[in-house]
Amino acid sequence: MGFIQNFLLGVRKREKWYHRLVYDTAISIRHLRLPFSKFWGAIFFNERNFRLMVWRRLKQFFYYEPMFRYRCGRVGKALYIETTFPLIMGYGTVNVGDRVRISGNATFIVSYKVHPNPTIEIGDDVYIGFRTIFSCAERITIGDRILMAQGVQIYDNNNHPLDPEARAKNEPVEPEGVAPVVIEDDVWLGSDVIIMKGVTVGRGSVVAAGAVVVKDVPPMTVAAGNPAKIVKEIKSLSGDSKTTTDGEEIKRNDGTITASSQNG
Repeated sequence: MGFIQNFLLGVRKREKWYHRLVYDTAISIRHLRLPFSKFWGAIFFNERNFRLMVWRRLKQFFYYEPMFRYRCGRVGKALYIETTFPLIMGYGTVNVGDRVRISGNATFIVSYKVHPNPTIEIGDDVYIGFRTIFSCAERITIGDRILMAQGVQIYDNNNHPLDPEARAKNEPVEPEGVAPVVIEDDVWLGSDVIIMKGVTVGRGSVVAAGAVVVKDVPPMTVAAGNPAKIVKEIKSLSGDSKTTTDGEEIKRNDGTITASSQNG
């Protein structure tokens, strides 16, 4: 090793007094802090937040929103894209209602070659959380006043054929592997919830974080687990009864999500 390498090694080992002096001086410099008051910290903190807010708003208004409106079939008023531009893959249609807020890294996939125009329909006053994924081969319908936390995934298809030979040939999902998904009004989907094909989540329901929903969720209930099961019924402030969208009373079978109107 050269002289510099030997000297630095000596400093790390603090072999001699001058090595220790250099080491202690470097540590003191590393711990040195300027005597800023909280006043200056508040100035810098709020200046940074204001600058980033203005920059994000300018990007959203002049750059992201025009591109998003061009790509979608319909976009209502007061759209807000929080951070990054949503990824939209495929030739299908995305319709968005009024006052929809889209967080970062949202993905809209409308590209499966099963139906001529796969459509994602999103209602009014919907919040789409960080890393939300919509995978649509036929139709995904999102009602009004829906809350989707981060990592929610909604699929109306199996993504790939069940037949391994068809998968190896990169063939599209078979028609029987596709069924529309409906999320009715006032539903809250917790973090990392997965909604599978053919499912209807009833009005006012809550799906707990991490749940995998493979059957219909009746209105005004809480579903949790993998596969999701009913764990609680929600008493509405307005006194509404807990019924299915067809007006039929909810039935249960050992806690598994069931209703007389559900599929499967």
